Order: sequence, then C-alpha cells, then structure tokens
Amino acid sequence: MEWFLIIVTIVMALLLLFVNFYLLVLYCHPDDSGWGSSLVCKVFVIIGMTLTWAQVLMLPLDAANSRGLGEGLDMDFFWKFIYMLILIFGTLFIPFAQYYYESDDEKSVGQRCCAALYQQLCFVIIVALLLFISYAFLRFADIPVYISVKSCAQPTLFLDSETPFTGVANSLQEDSADTLEYEVSFPVYVMAFMSLFGYCLFVLFGGVGLTALPVDLIQEFINRPKKLTTAEGNQKKSSLKRKAYELIEEGNKIKDYQKEAVNQDGWWARYREKRRVRTQFTRYKNAVLCLDRDNEIFKMELKYFDTNPVVWYFKFVIGVIFCVISFIWWLHILLFIVIRDSDGISASPFLNKILIGLEDGNAGFLCVGIFGFLCIYLLWCTQKGNIKFGLRIPFLFSLHIMKVNETWMNTFLFNVQLMLICSVAVTQFCTKAFSQYIRLSTLNMLFSTQIQYLRFFTYLYSNNVFEIILLVWSVLTMIYLLIRRSDKPKMLKEIEEMQKQEFK
Repeated sequence: MEWFLIIVTIVMALLLLFVNFYLLVLYCHPDDSGWGSSLVCKVFVIIGMTLTWAQVLMLPLDAANSRGLGEGLDMDFFWKFIYMLILIFGTLFIPFAQYYYESDDEKSVGQRCCAALYQQLCFVIIVALLLFISYAFLRFADIPVYISVKSCAQPTLFLDSETPFTGVANSLQEDSADTLEYEVSFPVYVMAFMSLFGYCLFVLFGGVGLTALPVDLIQEFINRPKKLTTAEGNQKKSSLKRKAYELIEEGNKIKDYQKEAVNQDGWWARYREKRRVRTQFTRYKNAVLCLDRDNEIFKMELKYFDTNPVVWYFKFVIGVIFCVISFIWWLHILLFIVIRDSDGISASPFLNKILIGLEDGNAGFLCVGIFGFLCIYLLWCTQKGNIKFGLRIPFLFSLHIMKVNETWMNTFLFNVQLMLICSVAVTQFCTKAFSQYIRLSTLNMLFSTQIQYLRFFTYLYSNNVFEIILLVWSVLTMIYLLIRRSDKPKMLKEIEEMQKQEFK
C-alpha cells in the first residue's frame, strides 16, 4: 500500500507540472513567451500553481493513506512541509518576482533588484509582525476533553469525545468534562494563520463561483456565435466601431478627470475626487472587457462555418452538470455543517454517508475519485469567483485578468499568490465538510483537534461562521445572476442606448 501511494503521488505531481506548463504556454502573452523572457517568474508560476492544486489533491491521498492498514506515508510531515512551502512562496518568492517584473525595465538589473527588495522587505515585515506576534499570544488551543473514571485505575481522557488518552489524575469526578490547554507547533499555527486569511477570500470568491461557473457556461451557449447575413454583419461591425470610439472618448475624459483630481484644494476634496475617478475607471475597464468579448464573438460569427458547434453544446452540457454539483454542495453545507441540533449533531451526513457507503461496497477507488473531484471543483469555483467578483470590487485590489495569449507574468504571479492563500481555506473547508469520511486522516486530526480550538480562531470555526456566510453569499449571488437581464456594464448599456436614439 505504501509503494502504491508513493507511485500515485509521483504520477500526480508529474501530471500537475505538465498541466501547469500547458496553461502557462496557453495564456502567456506573446511578448512574454519563450523561456529566455522572465525565466524565474515562469518557474515560480509553475511551482506556485502546482502547490495550489497539489494541496487539494493531497486530501484524497491522505484519506487513502489513512486506510492503508497502518503502514502508509508520513502525511503529518507532508502537510507541514507543504504549508511551510506555501508560506515561503507566498511571502518571499512570488511577491519579489512580481515587484521585480513591474519595476522600470529601463534601469539596470541591480537597480531593479534594489527596488524590488525594498518593496519585498516592507511586505515581509508586515507579515512577520502579524504572524509572530499573533503566535506569541494565540498559539494555545483549549481542547475539550471528556474524562471517564470507572475505577481507581488510570482514568481515560477522550479528546473531543473521540480520541482516548490515558494518564494520571487526582480528585477526578466520574464522567466529567474539561478542557486541555495545548501549545501547537509553529507549522500548525502557520496553517491556521493562512487559513484565516484564506477563508475571507474563499467565502468571497467561492460563494460567487459556485453559481457563476455553471451559469457562465450556459450563457456562453446562449450567446454563442450565430450565422449572420452580409447586412447583419455590416451593421454589427458598425455598432462595434461606434462603441469603440465612444469608449476612447470616455477614456480621454477619465484622463482629464485624473488631472483635475490632483489639483483639488484640500486633502478630503482630492481623496473624494480620486475615489470618484477610480470608480469611473473601473466602470470603463469593465466596459472595455465586455466590448472585447463581443468583438471576439463577432470574429467567430464571421468564420461561422469554421467554428465547431459541438463546442458550445458541450459547454451547455457541462454547465448543466456543474449546476447539479453546485446544488449538491449547497445541500451538503446546509445539512451537514449549518443545521445542527443542541448537541452539535448534524441534520444529515449526506455526502459523507454516500462516500462511506461506496467504500463499504468495494468501490474505494471510485469513492476517492469522487471525493477528489468535489474538492477540485470547489477550488475551480474559487478561481472563477476571483475573476467574476473582483471586477466589481475596485476598493479591494487591482484585479489582473487572465486571458488566452494576453496574460502578462505579473498577472500570473498575482493570481497564483491569491489562489495559494485561497487553497489553504478550501482544503480546511473540505476537511470539515467530509470530516466523517476522512475521520482518520492526518489533516482532519490537525484541524479538528488543534486548529479548530485555537484561541480567537475557535469562535469562527466552532460556530461555522465562514460556512454560514459562504452559503448565504452564494445563494444571494445565484439570485442576482438569475434575475439580471444582461451582464453588460452600465457604461456599455448607456452607449447602446445612445446608439438606438440616434437611429430613431
């Protein structure tokens, strides 16, 4: 069993490297293509993406290892090693590569390195202060224990009412409850620290992606290229041109607004004007991206007979399947995590019961495959929500959009860093969602008996705060995406209305 798991691990690692290399080649901008250009950045991107997906895929590996008759891989070392590696890549390598890439390329290599090191040092100091100061005060876990004394012999302590420990105790009451103060190791605290920040992003992006991923696939089918007559083609071409000219004029106006904002009297007046300009620029950027999408569809319509229609029907079928999977996830979160009785028992184990049933029915391989797919699907939804929702929240950060053959290396690095943080929360969430199925796994032991009961963290994790917000937010997103008439930005709609008024 041990050699089987080692072989599976090596094969999965090689497959991930190949897939990530392919994605890099597919999305990379032509000016950034070739290994001679930004070689270090490309290496970091491939390793970062591999760590993101490998972390989630290690969950089914951990589950399979826990059923290996006691002689399997040392998953405790694996998990701690990979989380420390994520911390190093997310705080040292990837930020430095991004700062260096975005520095002035007209300067010398030494000057660019110095500028990147200065920004990197500021970032590391902030992260280090947050990490080490919080570790000094919050590294203790108050773990609930159940003490059962049945005779004058050694008492038995049940950690979280499940895992027994024996030891010497005096003056114990029979069947009493208490808490055990436990100091977690630094790698375990790093896992908790990253998962806290990752959960904030995961709830935000994952909640959107659970609806947006299937809905957008179905909308792509609805808005698929259609056969155009010559008159229809000319009319659409003219409309796209006029929209482009209108957006160019709007862009020039925004430039003028930026100059006026700098010349405002008083700090508050400048800040208010800059915020207004920033909002207008976000609307402008969304309109440009939407117009670019319409232009790509128009190009396909001009080559209608060269386009394979099966692709769009395939997207529709996949979209419908993903709708079912998202609904299953919502139902599982509601029944197994959110709805609990006064004793903390779930309303239904749902997916846990299905997976355990498959495993008992000698379908262990299929069971592990389904479990791994559900975890990967959740990470996929998070990536989709990152792109879908980030466009509409300009005050969070400047989003880097990934597009085929148009993605620069700083965009790759930004998204890899973001997904590295989110993947930690996705892994912890899947561990909690399938706690019955992977009850003997190493990661479940780490999360359920240590991280969950860390001081300050325990309120958020024990009361399912993130899971409830995720469920509510995803349902609200679903309602919004289903009732809206169009996904076009307001600015582009205004331009279309102006065009209609001119033709009347």
